Amino acid sequence: MAETGIGKPPPSGDHEPPPKPKRYWWRFALGATIIVLVSGAATTIGILRYLDSIAHALSHNGKLQNKVERFLARTNGGEPENILILGSDKRANEPEDPGRSDTTILLRLDPGQDAISLMSIPRDLKVEIPGYGTEKFNAAFAYGGPKLALQVVKELTGLPINHVVNVDYLGFVRAVDAINCVYVDVDRRYYHSNVGLPASEQYSEINVQPGYQLLCGKKALQYVRYRHTDTDIVRAARQQDFLSAARERVPIGDLVLDRNSLIDIFTEYTTSDISDKETMLEVLKLFVSSRNAQIKEVHFPAELGPSYVYASSSAIAEAVDKFLGIEASSGPRGSLEEFGGGSKSRKKGSGGGRKERSHRRQKQQLAPPKPPGSDELVPAHEAGELEAGSVTRKVSAAFPVFYPTRLPSGAYYVESNSYMHVQDPRVYHFKDTDGNRHGAYRMVVQLSLSDGVHYFGLQGIQGWADPPILNNPSLTKTIHGREYEIFVDGDRIPIVAWHRGNNTYWISNDLLNTLTNDQMIGMARSANVKIPNPKRKRGTAQR
Repeated sequence: MAETGIGKPPPSGDHEPPPKPKRYWWRFALGATIIVLVSGAATTIGILRYLDSIAHALSHNGKLQNKVERFLARTNGGEPENILILGSDKRANEPEDPGRSDTTILLRLDPGQDAISLMSIPRDLKVEIPGYGTEKFNAAFAYGGPKLALQVVKELTGLPINHVVNVDYLGFVRAVDAINCVYVDVDRRYYHSNVGLPASEQYSEINVQPGYQLLCGKKALQYVRYRHTDTDIVRAARQQDFLSAARERVPIGDLVLDRNSLIDIFTEYTTSDISDKETMLEVLKLFVSSRNAQIKEVHFPAELGPSYVYASSSAIAEAVDKFLGIEASSGPRGSLEEFGGGSKSRKKGSGGGRKERSHRRQKQQLAPPKPPGSDELVPAHEAGELEAGSVTRKVSAAFPVFYPTRLPSGAYYVESNSYMHVQDPRVYHFKDTDGNRHGAYRMVVQLSLSDGVHYFGLQGIQGWADPPILNNPSLTKTIHGREYEIFVDGDRIPIVAWHRGNNTYWISNDLLNTLTNDQMIGMARSANVKIPNPKRKRGTAQR
């Protein structure tokens, strides 16, 4: 390996050091630039009001621009552009340390196709880094900052990159708070505390409950950066879902963000090659032109190994063709690896000590699978009714509780554990976009497959008919008198939703969209309803 005077990068994150007080290192590349600029409908006039002030504030980008200028492709304006978004955990008290970047997102804006494509590059991807040899991809940023990371991306993909944006973790936190947080469909319980653990077992703390909810700055940061028992592929899926949710959260025209706050986010926590008004204007025009565009997710062709993530040149080339053509990938987002995302590694620190249901319920749900060609679901009525009974004891009579009576073979309900006590499934309250309070519940289902453990579930919300997650369904279909809203990503169904009065319900696929379309539709069709007893004393839902 060449000697350059730059030390080896910090560890890749397999054994993260214990967090220091009041210091949170960010690893997610979604920052102020994307949340603010990709968000829904916008008015050009409103954006232009910021232009002069922002361009002046971005003059600090000149240093980065000089470093990366010769590696960037320039357009004539109005043409599609590829933007490389990097996240860094740069330490403010160590100005010479470039930090690390363990999440990288490629964003393509193509107003002509009225679409946006996203592709994440795994941090542990095996690559050749100029001057350093074979390393994990995230080492490029540690060795040479955005410039070297940009070089590796260009050599890896062959893509012309028009702009590069680097955001630190605090920019992410402040941007999320600036748009009044983001509604997220959390698939399962994420919990880890370092209290009482030896240093060798400590890693980033997290405490996020399952269910649809509003995540603000630091909680959102915990959620998107979590990786200890997940693979790069799972984390990338979680981050891209968060990006899509953030885009739906607040249109630029309605963004309650004063001018100085926007400038602060850009200048304090974001660096890019953009350092003049003209370049900023061209980029903003592209974002405005793409304001109503669909987001198409392209899966990076990752194969998980014990030390690296691997991808062949031909597979990368195929993914790049989809990225340029704004063509969403088909099939699941990927698979779990047994040692990194399987049930063995999840027993420790992944869910706060989930406990399985009684053998009686598991036996019923582990019945022999249906013949090939069916929806591949098995009866689970008794287990579902018991799950629903736990909810009805805590909600009002005006909130009917739906539960699936059929589940994939081998699936079972898991308990939602809170610190120091157990409550299952989760029953809670949260506020909608107008500040009104609603009751809600989440049933979490776990499915162990050959590649590891997958989580999906059923969400119910009382009195909120149009949560942001259900904006713009791909199609609606009436089956046996019930109208379903069906959402399609590529050729997979991530959500099937329905309503009863003003109450809203949906089945969520796992983060990798592993469940087939037949399974998703089949579970929604099987959903039965249990009406709470109005005379029964209610418990207190979680907040």
